[in-house]
Order: sequence, then structure tokens, then C-alpha cells
Amino acid sequence: MLRSVPSRFDPILKSMKAFAFLYGADLRSQAFQKVFPGGKSAFDLALERVRLFPHWHKTVLLGREGDFPGPQAVLPAELVLKPRWTRRDLLAAVSRFSQGCDLSYFAWADCPFLDPELSAALAARHVQYAAEYSYADGWPYGFAPELLAPGVAGILAKIEGDEDNPVERDSIFAVVQKDINSFDIETEISPVDLRSHRLHLAADSKRNLLLLSRFSAAAAGIAATDGIPRAAGAAEIIETKPEILRTLPVFYPVQAARPCPQSCALCPYPAFSGLRTDGSPEGDGTGEDFLDPRSFEEILDRILAFSGDGIIDLSLWGELALHPRRMEFIRLVLERPQLALVIETSGIGWSGQDLEQAAALVPAPGPRPQGLSPLSWIVSLDTADPLRYRELRGPGFTEAVECAKKLLSLFPGDSYVQALRTEGAEDDIEKFYRGWKELAPRGNSNIIIQKYDDFCGCLQKKQASDISPVERQSCWHIMRDLPVLLDGTVPLCREELSALKRGGRMLGNIYRDSLETIWSRGEGYYAEHCQAARQDMGSGTKKAVYPGPCAECDEYYTYNF
Repeated sequence: MLRSVPSRFDPILKSMKAFAFLYGADLRSQAFQKVFPGGKSAFDLALERVRLFPHWHKTVLLGREGDFPGPQAVLPAELVLKPRWTRRDLLAAVSRFSQGCDLSYFAWADCPFLDPELSAALAARHVQYAAEYSYADGWPYGFAPELLAPGVAGILAKIEGDEDNPVERDSIFAVVQKDINSFDIETEISPVDLRSHRLHLAADSKRNLLLLSRFSAAAAGIAATDGIPRAAGAAEIIETKPEILRTLPVFYPVQAARPCPQSCALCPYPAFSGLRTDGSPEGDGTGEDFLDPRSFEEILDRILAFSGDGIIDLSLWGELALHPRRMEFIRLVLERPQLALVIETSGIGWSGQDLEQAAALVPAPGPRPQGLSPLSWIVSLDTADPLRYRELRGPGFTEAVECAKKLLSLFPGDSYVQALRTEGAEDDIEKFYRGWKELAPRGNSNIIIQKYDDFCGCLQKKQASDISPVERQSCWHIMRDLPVLLDGTVPLCREELSALKRGGRMLGNIYRDSLETIWSRGEGYYAEHCQAARQDMGSGTKKAVYPGPCAECDEYYTYNF
């Protein structure tokens, strides 16, 4: 339940004047698609919903010339147009155009589910405690605006100074955080914490537009006003209809090479790949051992046609550095601005010239899926001890470490060193962490301590600790990932190792089947997970039956970007 306004504040609230600021300068095409009840778009609904906020007096729409379809003169808002917006510009505009109001609401203009009831609870708390900045926490993004007291936007603009930061979803809070102890902040907290579902109720991608449409349909009879879901009903929608959350894939791990320079003790690939013990292919090292760039380009174009954007991970198995045309693969992804590239590597096989060329290929910063940079690197080292490295991974320690250092210098904010945490190796992990924290440009932000994966029992169980949720949830990977093997086979997930030998649960082949068909074949597996998770919920025991290898898997709660 949302808290009511204390009666002693009614006279104050009734006399208040609030302005609503909507940011619309970086909206995607999905914001203007007419998919909601009454033939309205997310943009239309955002403009309508803010007029229902308590004490609303006017709407100020921030954008660029030509951003909004149709004649701008008929928009129910005062327009503030600039050719380019920065965080400081945003705060300065809110400060300037909020003169004479008692309260400012701020939201993005692609959020169709902005909730007047939740906004009223926020406003009441904001006024009751004389807050300077207020926000809602625990609900999916898109239900609530941020609130600013008079004069605060101007103060924040001064704190931001002359920095040239682009406007992002968390821009206001990011500036508040620079001097957070100087502000009185209030939070309206959801009675059910829904943050773990990572829902983004904004029409900023094909994926999220589908989520919004499904959410709207699922809200009928639960908690909706004119077909628009209310924040109060979000938990019930998610609990009773979790299948709607599986929309379109976002993470595409693609195998570009079959050979690998190492045969790692903690990796299942050597046993399933048919490679020799040194990781080299049994064939002549050409042809079927490497993905053809033309085939890769076809895969990328089909991904964009299907999901509109995506994160490409190279290489699902094998080592991209061994591909004779590896730089072409990097270029093909980077020249598509709707895609972000993540390269997972052993650090062996890359020359300094390769890495410098990759850095030169990176375009100017711009919006990429999930807020990622165009190109990110993860170097798997697993230890800082050369002897243990040989035991775990084989030869190549010095080359791998030098590669990691080179990447940290070329990509200081977008390269990471990774170690696999296993039982009995805590001292080694601590040494790894402390050593790289001193070397990395961003300290611990460049370090990944990865959870051990036994691949559904294919490897020994060496988990250092049990970090699984108390109640099992539906699998993130069946929900979000679409892996592609070298021959185009699409297994249900990366854990489906039998697919490497033409067995197991396969959804199709990317060269023979449409992505729509392949993705739809995974719906039944995800529905089974949802049903089993409902049975487990609150039972105190694991009594539900999960399909196939999923029963032994503990990767279901790990999340890729």
C-alpha cells in the first residue's frame, strides 16, 4: 500500500504549484510507436500521465528540433530545444524554467506507465520532510518521477560544473551523489522489492517496447487505469504472469574459433571439443575450425533485424585471437552502433599491434545496449601465481599478464582481469585481487571474481560457497541469452555441452531457421522454469522438477550484462 498524505499537510499541498519536466532529446523510434490502448504511443502517454501528477501546473518538454513527430505547436507542453544536451544543460534548464513553482517532477518522455498514485505518495513524503530530492525505490524503472525542491537544480548545475557528461537515465542522481551529504533526500520504498527482476519500463528498445505491451495486457483485471498498469499491481503481475518477462534476447555469445591455446583444468570444453590436449584442432587448422566473416556478418544482420540491438560475446568457446581474420570480426561489430562487443580471451595470441588496432577501431562514445561501451575485454587469468597458472591453464602466464596490462592501458574503463573462485583457493584469490587492484587504472572496478561453474555436474563440484538464492528463480540465461556455435547450432544455453557433439537440447540452426522460430522454441523451457519456481516459492524445500540438466545447474541466477 502507498502511504497517504498526513491531513495536516492538506492545505499546503492544495496550494502548491508543480512543474513536470520530461526529457525527450534521446528517444528511440519505439517511443513513438502506437501500440497502447487508444492508439497511443509511450510518448503520448508520458505527456498525459504527468498531467495527473499532484499539483501539476504545466509540462516542460526538453528536446531537439525535429525530435518529435507531428506539428510541435500542438504538443501539450512548453518546448525547450537545444542542438545538444549535457547534464549541466539539463539541470540549468530545469532551474531556469522552474521559477515560480514549489516542486519539480522529472522523468523521461518514453515512460508510459508514470503513476500518479505513486507520484502523490512521493510528493507527500517530499513535502512532509522538506526534502530537496526524492525518488522511488524498489519498483521497476518507469513508474515514478524524481522530485526536486525549488533551487536544487541550480545548485546541482554548479556542482556539475563544466563537465561534458551526456544525459543518461540516472543523471540527476549521479550529480546528487557528488555531494550527497549536503542534500535532504527522501525515498518512497516499494512494499515488495522488485529490483531483482531488472525491469526497464521505458520504450527505448524493441525488447522493452514488447515488455511494455505485454505488461499493459497483463495488467487487465489486476491493477490498471485505462489499460495502463499501476505501480501497486506490478508485483502481482510479475508473480502471476512471469512468462511475459521473456521478450527478446540481448546477449549473443558466438563461437568464432574451435581451437584454444590452452586446455584448462576448470573448463569442460576440452572434453567436448575434440581438440588435442594442447588445445589445437585435429584438422589442418582452417575451414571448419573458424567462422567465416561473411557468415558472422549474416548473423549480426539477422540479430539486428530480430532484436534491434544486442551484446555480442566472442568467443563462446575457443579463442578469437587464433582466428586469422580476428580484426575483421571486431570491425564488423563496431561499425553497427546498435551492437556492443565483449571479447572474452585467455590473453594468448594477441599482439600489441592487434590491440592498438582494436582501440583505433572503436568509434566515438555513443549509446550502446545496456549502457556498455562499444568494446569491452575480459582476460581470464584465474591466478597471480605462475606455478598455479601452469597447473590450471598451462603455459602462457607471462604473455597473458602482459596482454592484460596492455588492455588496461588502452581500455582503462572497459577491460577486466578475471579469476575463477574455487574451493580451497581463497588465499590465491585474495593475492590476485590485491595485486591487480594496485595495477588496474580503476582499482577493483577492473577485477572480476567469477563464480565457479561445474556445468550441470560435468566437472567436479568446487564451488567455494553457496551463493544461490533461498528460493530458486527462473533462469536468466534462457530468458536473455541466445548462444551460437561454430556450425550455426543454437543450444538452449551455454551449459548444454552436448550440443558440441550434435546432441542435447538444441533450438535450431541460425543458418537454416529464422531467429523468431529459434527463440520461440525456448518459450516452453522458460515456462517450465516459471512453473517450477512458483512451486518452490515459499515451500522451504526444493521439491519442483526442472527440465533436463537444469535440475543440476546453479547458473540460473547469474546474469550477463
